[in-house]
Amino acid sequence: MHWLNPFSLTLLLSGVIFVAAAEWMSRRPPAKINDLYGYRTAASRASQERWDFAQQASAVRSRFWGWVMIALALFGYAFGNLPEGLGVVLSMVVLIGCCVMLLLGTEKDIMKHFGPVKQ
Repeated sequence: MHWLNPFSLTLLLSGVIFVAAAEWMSRRPPAKINDLYGYRTAASRASQERWDFAQQASAVRSRFWGWVMIALALFGYAFGNLPEGLGVVLSMVVLIGCCVMLLLGTEKDIMKHFGPVKQ
């Protein structure tokens, strides 16, 4: 099996990016609500307090899901022998799933900590 299989390579690179972004956001979160970077949803942008909380909560979840992708990539290197097309599809499913879980989990954390956004 070739070590550059699409499943493992995609998840390894994505996982490293997630972990690196989480480290960056933990150390240098955006100080003010902005349109350029940070965890930007209606719930996170409702107040400065929510914004600050959401940046840290999303960094924690991003780090977790990044390590999950890295672990799956290493598992794929060790045990996977997937056809190339299937590897691409599965890696995209895992990547999108991790993004969705990061988003849903962070939104749940914001709701649990602050309650719903008041209109």
